[in-house]
Amino acid sequence: MTLVSEDEAEPIHSAIIRKEAWTQDSVRRLRAEAEKRLREGPWSVTTERPKGFELDTHEYYSEAPDWWPDPENPTGPYIRHEGQANPIRFLGNKNALDAMSDAVFTLGTAAFLLDDARYAQRAVRIINAWFLNPKTRMNPDLDHARAIPGVNTGTGNGVLDGRVFIRAIQGMEFLSQTPSWDPHEQSGVHKWFAEYLQWLLHSANADEERRSGNNHASWWAAQTAAVATFVEDPAAEQMSFRFYRDRIFPRQIRANGSAPGEEARSRSLANSALNLEAFTMVCRIAQVNGVDLWDVRARNGATIGTVIDYLAPYLSDPHKWTREEMADFQNEGLYSLAFAGMGLKKPEYVALYHKLARPEGAWLSLVDLMVGRWEAAGHQTRH
Repeated sequence: MTLVSEDEAEPIHSAIIRKEAWTQDSVRRLRAEAEKRLREGPWSVTTERPKGFELDTHEYYSEAPDWWPDPENPTGPYIRHEGQANPIRFLGNKNALDAMSDAVFTLGTAAFLLDDARYAQRAVRIINAWFLNPKTRMNPDLDHARAIPGVNTGTGNGVLDGRVFIRAIQGMEFLSQTPSWDPHEQSGVHKWFAEYLQWLLHSANADEERRSGNNHASWWAAQTAAVATFVEDPAAEQMSFRFYRDRIFPRQIRANGSAPGEEARSRSLANSALNLEAFTMVCRIAQVNGVDLWDVRARNGATIGTVIDYLAPYLSDPHKWTREEMADFQNEGLYSLAFAGMGLKKPEYVALYHKLARPEGAWLSLVDLMVGRWEAAGHQTRH
């Protein structure tokens, strides 16, 4: 599958059936989240639309977070306040996309791991509304994501909104292992993502993101890798892996593990952690598909381990970070430590993942199950 190999999924499932101790807390949290999601959605981009902006109702639309109305020209083009999110920007479609992706991940994962058809049936309904129903479906592009009112109708930065599709895809991978998802509907969703993949590969906005040289490019690669594996496009899949190996990692990371493209920004620690999250996502997808990117080394000698070692003290205590960080650091990408610990066979990274506070939710419940299975199976230090 995309993030969880078949060699991992079934042993986790079997351990849950046997009620092995290391599965119990994660199962409790996953079940609680799935029960909550049973009562939510479905969602659609057509439900809430921006005002004063003519656009196909099936087009996803969002606004750039740090652009604000100009107090000296309230009806004119927005102006930028770096690192300060505009709370009154249009968020209807983005909130719906995030909620849909989390719900599909949660319900699909719970349907497979907990053998509960109720979760599968609800996931199918949510998927149909977002991807298939002609009245409510989203067009497979992000042409109008992170628009700047009065300046443009969409930016390359908007590709970042789509990173949540990766979790939805993994939820659908689990869902496809149950008998509740009609093959014809599965085919329709694969067609949607095949079209979205073409958009990621060939649109002007996606190309701008690919060439950005920072975490936006890293997340473009992660999305492309995930979508390509889902629709079984090996050429696009391998291209995304090569792009990470040859262009992203070696050009972004200094010898000490720092990312100057992130540290120059107003939320430098948050962006550095977000970049590491994307790195580990690409490496994890590659690992599941039999490609080892964990050992990628830049010419200056840096590896992904160098990046983690550089950031680890600040993930443990963000107050030690001395560069600009305009908002309190909230790292919800801690799973990067778990993925890297398993991929590099470095238990110390997994131990740090266990140590740090993290939010509740289905996503980290699955990561905990992956880590628990890895620890229960035993592991060897990588040389």
